[in-house]
Amino acid sequence: LDPAPDLPYNRRAVGVNRRYTWVRTRLDDVKAIKDELGGTVNDVVLTIVTRALRRDLERRGVETGGLDVKAFVPISVRADDARGETGNQVAGMLIRLPVSCRDAGDCLQRIRFATAREKASGQAIGAQALTELAGFAPPTLLVQGARLAARQRFVNLVVTNVPGPQHRLECAGRPLLDMFPVVPVGKNLALGIAIASYHGRMAFGLSADFDVVPDVERLSDDVEAALRELGETAGIAGAPDLVERELEETGPAGGPAPAPEEQAEVVAESADPGAEQGAGAEVHWRGGSPARRA
Repeated sequence: LDPAPDLPYNRRAVGVNRRYTWVRTRLDDVKAIKDELGGTVNDVVLTIVTRALRRDLERRGVETGGLDVKAFVPISVRADDARGETGNQVAGMLIRLPVSCRDAGDCLQRIRFATAREKASGQAIGAQALTELAGFAPPTLLVQGARLAARQRFVNLVVTNVPGPQHRLECAGRPLLDMFPVVPVGKNLALGIAIASYHGRMAFGLSADFDVVPDVERLSDDVEAALRELGETAGIAGAPDLVERELEETGPAGGPAPAPEEQAEVVAESADPGAEQGAGAEVHWRGGSPARRA
């Protein structure tokens, strides 16, 4: 494997403090982009990430001409005739994200070709065999994949897209209003991007080391810009409004939200119990709710 390029996200080991931010959009709009430009929802998501990274790297003074960012991407390898079956059929790919692309449409086509090629290759199947041998569940795969990637210099970050349920879930009879994904960072991987869909929405969760990537909120702005850019490329009506900033609280079937005292409390926990985060660690949040510290 070729070494990953030298990027600001990988130049020193991460510390114990984290930053987290998110951007949310409508899943139907992402699907509309896919239907217009081709590929899969995952291809569209990877293109949005690639375009955002291009903006971020250029702002940091990195020359993007001819540059590919190497990402570890957990994927589903479930056959089309096995849709709806239970059980985990997941694997991982190493994908080159072409941040050198000047055009969003060309970027999507390059990523579409790369993901199709890797899915058809022995790389994804080999990763699947390893996960089946170990009996990993998807959250464990993400954690173990992040740990494995962090121990070497062959990838720059982990990017994962997790399709979630499109009906509202409940906990103790109370609705789960929203879902925000987190991918662990560690060792020399100071940035991770997780995407998850739930109840008609898609959220991009950006995790970063507190000191190595102190301005991760600017990258979330880049994700927003990339969403709008790809929407405009696809000719999606209302592309400037693709991004949802505020949490729209609605009850079942779109009705009023339950009163705060009736809503279930949701506690975010790290997916990695062994993560290098001490008792005094800080997590800074930004997105659809006021900043919080945990």
